[in-house]
Amino acid sequence: MFRALKKLFAPKPKFKPGPPPPSRLVITRSCIEGLGECLSPEIDRGHEGIAYLLGQSDGTTTVAVAAIRPKARTTRGSFAVEAPAMARVVRAAVDRGLQVVGQVHTHPGEAYHSDGDNDGAKIAFTGYVSVVLPDYGRQLPALTGAATYFFQAGSRFIPMAPDAITVISGRVE
Repeated sequence: MFRALKKLFAPKPKFKPGPPPPSRLVITRSCIEGLGECLSPEIDRGHEGIAYLLGQSDGTTTVAVAAIRPKARTTRGSFAVEAPAMARVVRAAVDRGLQVVGQVHTHPGEAYHSDGDNDGAKIAFTGYVSVVLPDYGRQLPALTGAATYFFQAGSRFIPMAPDAITVISGRVE
């Protein structure tokens, strides 16, 4: 019995957490179609565009089911969303039982996360995604050339591997 008690109260090795699980983005085909609708005015004008993704995130897997177009000022090389417009986006998500889980914006050329993209993110929490589409998003509904990033607390936006993104249709076989 003494041996059993000694074993029970003996110091335990310290727990060393491993790396976090890989991040994932699951986006519905209808959400991508909605992105095309949201961004089409800017695509037609040759302006950067912005849309937000609505869905749910557990901090590792982010699921996007809908897109919403905010009121924004856009130019050939920038976009700006004011606080009242952002509040309307958040209210629309909450009214539908969803979260604002990401942003999608376009660049005139190559897709990458610029310093301005990092600083201008209106929302950032672990699990929030940022998708940058090249050529003003003209490839939509394809995500060809997209650069996708995952926000990790303390690390800012981290690039996601292309195989970490899953597009699902309404019917799975």
